[in-house]
Amino acid sequence: MVYFMDDLNLPEVDPDNTQSAIALLRQHMEYGHVYDMSKLQQKQVLMTQVVACLNPAAGSFQVNPRLQRWFSTFAVGLPGPTSLLTIYQTFLDGHLQYFDSDIKAQGSNIIKAAYGLHQQVAGLFRKTASNFHYEFNIRHLSNVFQGLLVSQPAQVKTAEKFVQLWLHESERVYGDRLSSPEDLVKYHGLAQAQAKRLSPRFPQFQPVEILRG
Repeated sequence: MVYFMDDLNLPEVDPDNTQSAIALLRQHMEYGHVYDMSKLQQKQVLMTQVVACLNPAAGSFQVNPRLQRWFSTFAVGLPGPTSLLTIYQTFLDGHLQYFDSDIKAQGSNIIKAAYGLHQQVAGLFRKTASNFHYEFNIRHLSNVFQGLLVSQPAQVKTAEKFVQLWLHESERVYGDRLSSPEDLVKYHGLAQAQAKRLSPRFPQFQPVEILRG
């Protein structure tokens, strides 16, 4: 059995400067057993593997070397803008192959607009004590494209409609997380500016109204 240990660097440090959870895991990995304090006996845990990850933004940034020696360590960086554009371009081009040519032509522009909007939202709406959920990452950008990839040619027949779909999905991913009307107005301004870059003749509207219509 393979166990996945999330946020391995988050356990709280005890008053004696140790981490009980880390010590328990290390005991299992070194000796193949843990000690049951209630029954005062050993419990053998065999034929297991442990896969773990670290939280890069919180917790301790050092892992007990006596535990780390039992792991092969890999550091995986976030993909850059070029890699992200290539990844989403591959998915979107494959999905749009049965759509009208005007919509296919907007594929790369949609990707650039979506990435640009994501960068603006992540830069403008930062996490605070009152808005601790204001944290936007690549997962949210992927959620936008996940919504685009369920569209059907019979439902989306024009490039403008596809832009509206992108705005709608972005509204659900970003706008629904904003906690004040003022922040929502700021977001609408960013989204509308990106839509105008896609098509200068695109009508002025508030994206939130798409769902109500």
